[in-house]
Amino acid sequence: MTDRNKPLALFSSEPEQAKPQARQPQIGNHDPWYVLIVDDDESVHQLSKLVLRSYKFEQRSLQLVHAYSKIEALTILKDSPDIALVLLDVIMESDEAGLECAQEIRQVLRNETIRIVLRTGQPGSIPEHELMLKYDINDYKTKTELTKERLYTVITASLRSYEHLVKLANMAKRLSSFNEELEQCVAERTYELEQRNIALELAKQKIDAQQQVLVQQEKLASVGQLAAGIAHEINNPLSAISSNNEFISEHFTKLNDAWARLCMATSEHNELAELVKEIEGQFDLPWIQTESKDLVNETKQGLTRIAHIVRDLSVFTNSSQQVSSGNCIQDILDTVIINLNLEPSSSFELMVECKDSFSAAADLLGQAIGCILINALEAQCDMNHTVHVKAIRRDAFLEITVIDSGCGISTEHIHQIFDPFYTSKPIGSATGLGLTIANSIVKSHNGTIHVESEVGFGSTFIITLPFW
Repeated sequence: MTDRNKPLALFSSEPEQAKPQARQPQIGNHDPWYVLIVDDDESVHQLSKLVLRSYKFEQRSLQLVHAYSKIEALTILKDSPDIALVLLDVIMESDEAGLECAQEIRQVLRNETIRIVLRTGQPGSIPEHELMLKYDINDYKTKTELTKERLYTVITASLRSYEHLVKLANMAKRLSSFNEELEQCVAERTYELEQRNIALELAKQKIDAQQQVLVQQEKLASVGQLAAGIAHEINNPLSAISSNNEFISEHFTKLNDAWARLCMATSEHNELAELVKEIEGQFDLPWIQTESKDLVNETKQGLTRIAHIVRDLSVFTNSSQQVSSGNCIQDILDTVIINLNLEPSSSFELMVECKDSFSAAADLLGQAIGCILINALEAQCDMNHTVHVKAIRRDAFLEITVIDSGCGISTEHIHQIFDPFYTSKPIGSATGLGLTIANSIVKSHNGTIHVESEVGFGSTFIITLPFW
C-alpha cells in the first residue's frame, strides 16, 4: 500500500473494531475536525481510518465518526452539529438512501454549513451536475477514483469551505448580536430621551402654571394696593358727592314745586303770567324740570356703581372676616341661593353629597361661590341653558363644581377671566371683578379654581378646598 494513486478499494483493511458512539464535539483552535463516514461496508470505515490517520489541516487532525445507515447518520448529525464533513455512500439500506440522507440534512435538519461529499461504487443514471443541484451536495465521487491524494484534496477543499462558512456564520451571529445590542441601546436611549422630554414638558407646564400664579398674584397684589388707595382717596369725596347729589335732588324738587306755585299764583294776572312764560322760554325751565330728575338719578346710579366697585375691591384688603370652624357647605350654598333668589328647577340643579364641617370665612366663601354662580347664570346663549352645582368630598378636599351649558370661553381668553376688570360683557354692564374676587377668596382659603370650557358647549368651574 505504498502507491498513493491506488483507489481506496485496494487498501487492505484493519481488524474490525467496535463502532464508536457519536459525541457532542467541543470546537476550539486545537480541536480536531469532525468527519462523519456513512457507509454500510465496514471495510470502507477501516480503510478511511487507515488513510486519514495522519491527515492534518491547519495543524488540526481529523476525528472520524462512523455511521452505517441513513437513520444512524441523521441521529448522529442531530446530536453533533459541529461535524464539518460527511463522506456519504449512496447505496446502503436502499439504492437512494444516501441521496435521501443528503436531502434530509439540508431540508429537515436545516444544516447549511456541513459539507456533503457523495461516494458511490456504482454510478447511477443521473448526471453528477444534476445530483449536485437537486440534493445540494458539494462533491460527487466514485470510490474507484478516490485515491489517497484525491481524498486528501476533497477533504481539504471541504474543510476550507466549512471553515469559511463557520466564520461567516459567527460573523453574522456577532453582527446580529451587535445589532441587537445597538437596537437595545437605541431603545434605552430613546426611552430615556422620551422620559426626559416628558419630564421637561411637565416641568415646563409647572413653570407655566407657577408663572401664571405669580402673574395672578402680582395682579391681585396690585389690585390690593389699588383698593387700599381707592378706599382712602375715593370714599371721602364719594361720600361728599353722594350727599351733594341728595341735596341737589331734594332742592330740585322744592324748586320745581315753588315754580309751579308761582305759575298758578300769576295765572290770573296777565302781565305776570306773560313774564313767567318769558322766563320759562328764556331759561328753558320746562326741559330742566323734566330732565333734572333723570340726571340726578343717573348721577346716583353712577355713584352707587362706584361704591360697589370700592366695596368689591375692599375684599382684597378686608381682614374683618374671621375664619370659623363648623361650617357646612350645604348652609353656605343655601344662603347663596337665597341671596340670588334661585329655586331648584329644570334649569338649575343643586346636589350636595358632603355633610362634613370645615373651617372657612363663610360670608367670603359664599361671596366667591355667588360670583361664579352669577357668571354661570349669565353665560346662557339659548333657551336650554342649565346650571348644575355639585358639592362632594374627595379625600381631604371639598370639591364644588359649577357646570353651565352656556356659550363657553375661547382658548385664547380663558387665561384672562381672573384678571381684574376683564369682562366679555358690554361696557358698563359689569365691573369685571367677580371672578377676580372669587379667585382671591378661594386662594385665601388655600384652595384652587380650575376651569374647563369649550365654545358653544359651556364651562365647568371646579373649586377645591382643603378640610384642614
